[in-house]
Amino acid sequence: MKRIFFIRHAKSSWADYKLADIDRPLNKRGHRDAPFMAEKLSAIIPVVDVTICSPARRAQETFTYFGNHIKSEQTQTLNQVYHASHETLLDVLHDIDPSFETALIFGHNPGFTMIYDHFATKFLDNLPTCGIFELRIDTTWANADTTNTTVGLLIYPKLYLS
Repeated sequence: MKRIFFIRHAKSSWADYKLADIDRPLNKRGHRDAPFMAEKLSAIIPVVDVTICSPARRAQETFTYFGNHIKSEQTQTLNQVYHASHETLLDVLHDIDPSFETALIFGHNPGFTMIYDHFATKFLDNLPTCGIFELRIDTTWANADTTNTTVGLLIYPKLYLS
């Protein structure tokens, strides 16, 4: 079974309105939540074959925290993950190297919520910042679709922190 964990970037800062969206960093809550959630996920999956990340600063900073807890055999920054639609995210998933069994992907809403809803039996209104969900795929990455892919884990900071 293939497993991919979608990780929405942690809470970002809007303090400097002159920054381009792609350059926005994490805020204080983001710096609190990312290492906490990284530790939670590392208890489930301490090593993955590949990590795919949006080029956005907030996604890269979130990935750095997870990289301190989860070993990744390979990392890729893909421009198409930045504000990707769920169709683009499906293309990224389908293109994962067939020899890989596990993957992490760091990115953004609304695409992450939309891909969750594409595969889930229960609608998710919004994947919170630093939220994580897992897709379990009973076939190859290239053949993943709604007949052979299910949602597994769904966790986010407010389940644990206030």
